[in-house]
Amino acid sequence: MQIFISINDILQAAVLFFILACFAGVPVLSLLTYITAIVRKKVFMFKLARQLARLGFLFILSMSLACAGLLALSYYYGPEADTWLEHHVFWESGIYICLVALVFFGFFCLAWNWLVRLKWLHLMVGAVGGVAGMLFAGVLLWAVWRELDPLSPVYPQADSMFWPVMVQLYLIFIATGSAVGLLYLLYRRNLDDFGRDYYRFVLGYISRCGIFFAAVSPLTCIWLYFAGRDVFVPDHLIMPGALFVIFLVLAVLLLLRIVRSAHPLRNKAAIIVCPALFLLVISVRLVSYLEVADMAAQGEILSTFMRDWMQGLESWASGRIRMW
Repeated sequence: MQIFISINDILQAAVLFFILACFAGVPVLSLLTYITAIVRKKVFMFKLARQLARLGFLFILSMSLACAGLLALSYYYGPEADTWLEHHVFWESGIYICLVALVFFGFFCLAWNWLVRLKWLHLMVGAVGGVAGMLFAGVLLWAVWRELDPLSPVYPQADSMFWPVMVQLYLIFIATGSAVGLLYLLYRRNLDDFGRDYYRFVLGYISRCGIFFAAVSPLTCIWLYFAGRDVFVPDHLIMPGALFVIFLVLAVLLLLRIVRSAHPLRNKAAIIVCPALFLLVISVRLVSYLEVADMAAQGEILSTFMRDWMQGLESWASGRIRMW
């Protein structure tokens, strides 16, 4: 029996993964900015790293509370939930990983004034929290992957199709974090009045980071093809792949507009629309990942709404050709 994945299912999952992208991507962006600040010795970069650290800590705190609440509710509602958790053990491990991310990145953010004197120690504390956030995202993604392929091993093999999917998702997460960071800076413009030159510089820097990680992310498709060339079925990936490229190019063009602008803060529409485009990028990429997981399981486990869209488009195109 096939599981049909509707557009509503994808959109709901995309919102959750968008929040996960902010949880994992914004702290990493803050750490990269902090490293750049140490190397280039720029005061603006330290200020930006601190602003992004605050935003990242808010997402880590929210995700940690959500995981703890879900775990508590699952135990409250009886043995069936316990059995599910015992079978997968992902949520329980996720709680500990979130706790590590919360403690270390919280210390990185809240003890900034004290730890900034010891920059490399400060960076190491933040790095532990940032890596824990990325690890949690990978564990959660593997949990979803194993739901579609229960016969897969407990840990992914070296040649698994899961690895290129996870790496690409990490890159998209950081690019999404850049877009959300732009929106956050727009919101904080009047609260953190560091001057026009500061915001001109940091908005351009974050936009360049977003462009880089967004542009690099499609390269993992080559790795994905070679990892799954024995079971690869490209027919189901044409439409989500095309939409992925379209939305990604639009997002990059908006970021490029901000980079090239002499007054980035005037591009409010681009700053607001950019996170929405990355939400669409995540949406269509989730469709592709579900199709890839279905290929890895070597069985028709699921069917997505885009297969119906593709069939409808083919029928319409063939009808137009007959008319001509």
